Amino acid sequence: MRTIIVLSVFATAFANTAFAAGDYKFGWMTGQLPGTEIIAANIVREPAFSGDKEEQSQAMDKAKSALENDYCKKRGGEFVADPGLIVFDKGINEWMVGGICR
Repeated sequence: MRTIIVLSVFATAFANTAFAAGDYKFGWMTGQLPGTEIIAANIVREPAFSGDKEEQSQAMDKAKSALENDYCKKRGGEFVADPGLIVFDKGINEWMVGGICR
């Protein structure tokens, strides 16, 4: 039993480190909720996100960069994520990150 657990942990660790950060391909769409200051980005990745909490920081970094370029730079601010607007969609394996420019 111990051998199975150790092999399982090793296989999981290996799978999670098989791709260096530079080996991922990201895609995103940005948008603004009409009539509000809320902006958001849908972030996808290849290989696909699995919903692990560690992936959230990757998605937030990409969202911050995309949203600042698309919205906040024009306004002279930076993107600030709202923790209540950070969601993983299991159906399409994407992170949705929302917030405002400050």
